Amino acid sequence: MKVIRRTITDEIRFVRKVRRDRQVAVRRWRRLRSLRSGFIERNHNIAKTLMIAGTGRSGSTWLSEVLVETFSCRMIFEPLRRDRVPVSAGLPWGSYADPGRDDPELRQVLERILSGRLRSRWSDRHNAYRFPRRRLVKEIRATNLLPWLSAQFPQMPIVYLLRHPVPTAWSAMELGWDPFLSEFLGQPRLMDGPLAPWREVIARHGADPDLFHRHVLRWCMENVVPISLLSPGSVHVVFYEDLVEDPHGELRRLAAYLRRFGRRTWAFDPNTRPMVDRPSFANFRKTPMMSPDERLRSWVGTVPQPSVERAVALLGEFGLDRVYATPVRPLVEPDDVLLGAVAGPQVELPGSSRGTESSNSM
Repeated sequence: MKVIRRTITDEIRFVRKVRRDRQVAVRRWRRLRSLRSGFIERNHNIAKTLMIAGTGRSGSTWLSEVLVETFSCRMIFEPLRRDRVPVSAGLPWGSYADPGRDDPELRQVLERILSGRLRSRWSDRHNAYRFPRRRLVKEIRATNLLPWLSAQFPQMPIVYLLRHPVPTAWSAMELGWDPFLSEFLGQPRLMDGPLAPWREVIARHGADPDLFHRHVLRWCMENVVPISLLSPGSVHVVFYEDLVEDPHGELRRLAAYLRRFGRRTWAFDPNTRPMVDRPSFANFRKTPMMSPDERLRSWVGTVPQPSVERAVALLGEFGLDRVYATPVRPLVEPDDVLLGAVAGPQVELPGSSRGTESSNSM
């Protein structure tokens, strides 16, 4: 009854406003016509949510667009951007929570987002479906939350996307992005928890005047946590490099993973060839589509060699040079990336040896 009374009251106020200014009705009609706000979503089961998380400039928008089109689902775009989404105002970049403990305040925020109850001009800006039955949450600030998310919401499939830190950091630097290191450093449960072994390393490199190098440090700080804590199979690991070279092979791997969450929920045929050969709307520099080899090697010769060497040395201090180093491709299989014990839905995925591919250096 309270909801009904509130609705009637709101509509009476709306009619009064229209009498004073007819443009009020015009603006409402435009909002209702827009897919950014004029969509209806009735299923709030978190099992109907697919999450894609990765460092910014790692290809997460591109992969999200492919999957949104594949599943005809709603895209919830970067809902943890706290300056744009009020419900996330208390979450700094790189937020971390102990995966073994419940966090009521964090759960309240994440449940609202993951259940699709969040409505936001920012997060719904790329929605393209009027009656979505599924959701895809795309986020570049959630990698350190993946252990907690995997433990707290095991019914939700999670894709963890990784890209070589050198082109990732170089792209962020060219766009003038702030690495937001202070937001990592201001979290005691992160710095006294999983990042504690690297406090001295972070302090030594955090004040470096080179913006590119600070972005490499940020890459380490937001990837060493999930890599160290998540167990193999708890989330689906995708390398950007594999996605570029064999997009439909990677979609087949993803289809095998998603079948574990219900065939009717996430079933799709990767052989229908979703559109993968087009730039995403995050292609801010409007670069033309290149061949797979050109895309993977575009940073070779552009990033100064001393900067590359410093970046690889920093990866070594975090123990992440087992994943990426000087070669343009990753050094391990996706199934071998995760080292921790935070479990999730166990998934057996086809693997193959990288063989001599890791020797393809710059």
